[in-house]
Amino acid sequence: MDPLSMDPLGTLIDWVAVYGVLGLLAIGAAERFVPILPSYGVLVAIGIAAANDAWSIEMAIAATVTGSLAGCLVLFAVALAFSEEGTRRLLRGICRLLGISSAQADRTVVSFRANQRFLSFGLQLVPAVRLITPVIAGLFRADPRVFALATFIGILVWNALFIGVGRIAAELAPETSASELALKVLVALLIIEATGFMVWRRIHRASTTHAGDPRDR
Repeated sequence: MDPLSMDPLGTLIDWVAVYGVLGLLAIGAAERFVPILPSYGVLVAIGIAAANDAWSIEMAIAATVTGSLAGCLVLFAVALAFSEEGTRRLLRGICRLLGISSAQADRTVVSFRANQRFLSFGLQLVPAVRLITPVIAGLFRADPRVFALATFIGILVWNALFIGVGRIAAELAPETSASELALKVLVALLIIEATGFMVWRRIHRASTTHAGDPRDR
């Protein structure tokens, strides 16, 4: 069997390792522009390579965070070029595709502007959504300094977590391939997300019910 088909992530990281820090910077930026690159999987593979002395874990974290942040700032700057009216049309078009009403879209704008620091950080910890967060922030005219700092912290937490997982896994189970480990991480992420959503939904439903109970007034 073709080794590339057995461990594509491992093969990708082997190519990245040839270019050292530049390779890490490039792969950190690329995951922002190439949706087919699963960031968690790439980072896990980088952590495995760090355990195998391809680079230090400190270098891996610093370079990938720098590359990813640079990609975010580019997307943010591009989004700033859109007019306010163009922003709203684009937002409503996307929301229609996702089944979200215009009223909900308008509330999202207000919410983001009021909580941009928290959302810029928090959305960097949500798979897939983290890729479009810089565009959303740019379209909603988030404060550049607040966005940059909050995004930097979010990326740092995300990258350090998965690079650390890769390194620890490589030390505990050196026979596990990068692609196999990435798949296991994906399953764990989905379980965590589903659990978190159910907990949030239950809390939200309970608070809504409590607020509507006339005995509580």
